[in-house]
Amino acid sequence: MYNSKQTDHDVSDNDLQKPNIYNQYLPYYESIKRQSLESFDEICENLSRLIQLQELQPGFPLWSSKLQHFISLYGFSFTKTNHIKLINFYLSILSIKNLNYVNAKICFDILTQLTRTRMITRNDLIIDWRILYIWAKLVLFNHDESYSLVSMPKHSVNSFLFCVSNCRPYFSATATQEILDEFRPYLCPFDTVCRDVMSYWDMFLPVHLPPELHHQGFKLWLSEFLDIWETVCNNPAWEQSLLSLFSFVAWCNIGYIDWEPWLARIFTKILKNLSLPVGNVELEKSTENYSIPVVATWIVAMMGNHSLCIQYLRDLLTAIKNFYHPSNTGDFQTELVSFLSMLAQSFVDRVYL
Repeated sequence: MYNSKQTDHDVSDNDLQKPNIYNQYLPYYESIKRQSLESFDEICENLSRLIQLQELQPGFPLWSSKLQHFISLYGFSFTKTNHIKLINFYLSILSIKNLNYVNAKICFDILTQLTRTRMITRNDLIIDWRILYIWAKLVLFNHDESYSLVSMPKHSVNSFLFCVSNCRPYFSATATQEILDEFRPYLCPFDTVCRDVMSYWDMFLPVHLPPELHHQGFKLWLSEFLDIWETVCNNPAWEQSLLSLFSFVAWCNIGYIDWEPWLARIFTKILKNLSLPVGNVELEKSTENYSIPVVATWIVAMMGNHSLCIQYLRDLLTAIKNFYHPSNTGDFQTELVSFLSMLAQSFVDRVYL
């Protein structure tokens, strides 16, 4: 991973990924630039030495924190080659067997930071989803933690989820089929493991593939999953993960998916899930309602290309219009107000997408 200092010092500003633009307006910019190069050299050298000595403690947390501090001060003031090497370095650390959770969380945080901006393309980097899948089982479905057999760092779950979200666009073109093959044998709507399967699919299925790879992406599973969603009517817990997946794939592939065959069923299920009162009787539900931000994002993402989505949305708003009247009070009003708010927010987000 480490390059010689002479090579780094010969790098021009145009070769750097995304340095902190505000540093160049300081009167001592040349000194800052020199310090950043020297600091990055030192960090890379010591991170490389950790691998050579096969000894992560205590150097790994120390130099990883220095790398985070470096990025906060100087931005991504290193070359694209070094950027990719840093990502691969921390992925290789995650591949170490019996890696403790503290070091794993450090890797999650660093990878989240390094992949946060899209300065690295799919042509430059491919990430093996199985590395993160192994940690998903250890972090999200670890039964030892409830018995105090392991101690997990604070916010490790959130760190992992952010890491997966940022690494997801770099999964290989064949990852979709591999993930489907891995979890399809466990897909049974009447088994509790189905909830875990849906969570894994929502977490790992690549939805950012370019148009030329769509036949290896959502086209392998979208119709099947929509049929499953339509068939199950008892609002199971795993339905939330499925809905989140639909919303995300729609948002990441606006204009590439023909939603027309499913629009009527989608809006019918959305209206039903609002659980609006009939007459003076307010319906009681033992299960959770759909996530309003997820539903709003999905609806806005389906608009366009002369789609009937606008007409179905108009019909939906007409159907629930009376429930916005001040005389109609109940728990349902909070969700109705949130629905309008999130629709507007999602539309603004799409305009600036």
